[in-house]
Amino acid sequence: MRADQEPSKPTSHHYPVALSPGLLHRSLALSFLLALGGTASASQSVMEEIIVTSQKREQSLQDASVSVSAFSGDAIKKMGFEEGLDIVAQVPNMNFFAIFGEASSPSISLRGISLVNFSDSWEAPVAMYVDDVYRGNPAGSSIQLFDLARVEVLRGPQGTLYGRNATGGLVHYISNDPTDQLEASASFQVGSYSERIFEGMLSGPLAEGVRGRVALKVNQADGWQTNNADPVNDYGFPVDTDQDLNETDSLGYRAKLAVDMGADAELLLDVHGSQADQASVGFAHMGYQETPGGETCSTARIHRGECTSNTFQTTGIEQAGGDFNPEDVSSSVSGGLDTEIDTFGVSAKLEWAFENGVKLTSITAYEELEKYLQDDGDGVGSGPGFDVFFDEEYSVDAEQLSQEFRLDKMDEVSSWVVGLYLYDDERDMRTQNPTAVEFADAAAIDFAHREDVTLETQSAALFGQWEWFFSRDFTLVLGARYTDEERDYDYVRNISYYNTPTTTTPTLVQDSISDQNFSGRIGLDWRPVDETLVYTSLSTGFRSGGYSASYNSVPEAFEPVDSEEMTNFEVGLKTSLLGGRARLNSAAFVYELEGFQAQLFDTLASGARILNAGDVTGYGLEMELTAQVSERFEVILGAGYLSTEMDSDQSSPVAGDLYDYDGIELPSAPEWSFNTVMRYYIPLGESGEVTLQADYSWQDDHFLQVENDPYSLQESYGIANAKVSWASSDGRYILEAFVNNLTDEEYFTYQNTLGDDWGYGVWGKPRTLGARVTWHL
Repeated sequence: MRADQEPSKPTSHHYPVALSPGLLHRSLALSFLLALGGTASASQSVMEEIIVTSQKREQSLQDASVSVSAFSGDAIKKMGFEEGLDIVAQVPNMNFFAIFGEASSPSISLRGISLVNFSDSWEAPVAMYVDDVYRGNPAGSSIQLFDLARVEVLRGPQGTLYGRNATGGLVHYISNDPTDQLEASASFQVGSYSERIFEGMLSGPLAEGVRGRVALKVNQADGWQTNNADPVNDYGFPVDTDQDLNETDSLGYRAKLAVDMGADAELLLDVHGSQADQASVGFAHMGYQETPGGETCSTARIHRGECTSNTFQTTGIEQAGGDFNPEDVSSSVSGGLDTEIDTFGVSAKLEWAFENGVKLTSITAYEELEKYLQDDGDGVGSGPGFDVFFDEEYSVDAEQLSQEFRLDKMDEVSSWVVGLYLYDDERDMRTQNPTAVEFADAAAIDFAHREDVTLETQSAALFGQWEWFFSRDFTLVLGARYTDEERDYDYVRNISYYNTPTTTTPTLVQDSISDQNFSGRIGLDWRPVDETLVYTSLSTGFRSGGYSASYNSVPEAFEPVDSEEMTNFEVGLKTSLLGGRARLNSAAFVYELEGFQAQLFDTLASGARILNAGDVTGYGLEMELTAQVSERFEVILGAGYLSTEMDSDQSSPVAGDLYDYDGIELPSAPEWSFNTVMRYYIPLGESGEVTLQADYSWQDDHFLQVENDPYSLQESYGIANAKVSWASSDGRYILEAFVNNLTDEEYFTYQNTLGDDWGYGVWGKPRTLGARVTWHL
């Protein structure tokens, strides 16, 4: 907020929740609230049981004393989820913002905790795991969903069992393992913007005690944005105006081999990778002034592209060719905008069960990633000499190696797990403006910069968790983790024409930091009846410190950033209702985050810097209800409430005004959010079954920038989807037709102010139609 204003929040759709000040008082209030939830009568659940591994062992979702949302592989297919971010709409208090569009480095937000910068040197506070392997680089967080057994979303700090960089929680994608019986499936989907998606899988026995599985997904679609730029920019560089922006052209593959190593041991080998070579997102240009150098526009007019700026002297409508909407943008980048992301990984998982009930698990994994991204940060394709003003180019070459050893055992008295975790990560990164084609004429352009960064991370951790079933109804949970890590940083700025005087001699910065952290968990589970679990938990976690390694950084940005630490108190209720035909899971939480890491962008000359911006207090509620209303009708309901507030002495200029951080809310953290899915089944006897499905998600007003400036306020909106499908009586054939974003809602997934009088936005996807056919062996 501006320094001369009182703290304020969006005025619409906000409902007061009164909680006493202080962490202890809030915790007691939340405990009392959940205790009023009551219990259900004992009955046998008739709903499908969902198995999760959130506590490093298999257990029912209803037995896991953490706030976790889980989607089975069948549920993922029914919902039509294609990308990793698709699950966000159906998880309470989960959101995302996409600085470079959804194809590259999207930032997931859980309970308001997210990666608040665009530097590839950082790791997100919402960790991503794929088949028990941590994926540290944010550039690899945009993945395709195919051949999955389930997805688990854990909310709140997971510092004990998962360690560093899971202060907000984590998302775990678990793929299907090889099978003893021959299985095969294939699907083909077509849709708007010439979308073509093929997915195939083959699994079965290869020899005695050896099983294999291969899966493949190809996803292609023309870009849904048209570039309205001039064919030659003001510096004489050609522009590819025939390029459709925000296209999709990606490939994902996975091969697994399971080998029985005797009666009590199994080795699972996994080779996987992905390739994406597609046009980047086009940004929406937004001026902030009524006339060049004149009064500031209203936020509504700014978001409609009706305003201009003294910098560019053009409006968003003019740049979009007269129609300011998600499908019309403008980019003057020479040769076009491109995003290329290649990943490759291998892992080996050994599980060995001993006669005394102890199981050894070893997971060895290697991951590598290469990224090249171009963007046009100003969204301007014509103007008075500013065509390549903010054309950025990012490249990353990264690899990581991890090793985890675990021992675990469960008996009638207790369940325990202890482990050792080792992690090594190396990244080479380059950021430059303008793009390589234009850089040869950087002196003439007068806006150039280039930075090269190498970052190495070594981390080691010891962890353990013990669950003691000390009575029939109560379980005590104790966990701890000790982490020791070191990060080495090399930074070279080769050139900068932003600063005065001009910098053409290299600037070299070398530094290292080390950190030790103790995270833990203490919890108490209570089962008043078999169908109900009430749990309380106090847990902590931390996110690694680091360096800015960012855009045109000034000397102050070279100072290391301290780690941030989260303390979270939570009370949860999981129960079965309606004679086992409904499942209700809810949680109430309050947290304190110390040393919140955020990126501040001061001016073009001073660049961006990441620092510990302050401390954050947050509290909220989550509820998920799944009900089989009748044999033909099922409903899923979800709701989230979230309140966050920062305590800070920092401030940052936005469009000429100074905004204090004290009292602001976290970005991408709507106060209220709701989601629902409704399915109606129509049996046709031997002719199969028809399913009608509708789903909807809604989120409250929220800011897309940490400063809470009015330009980044996204008003509340909802997205509706609909689908009709037919399945043969034997389940071998499925036909589907669907429409996403039924009402063609226009909204931004990100907004940023880069100058004194202008900024840009990233549009969300427009309405799309499609059809899919699926075959099973």
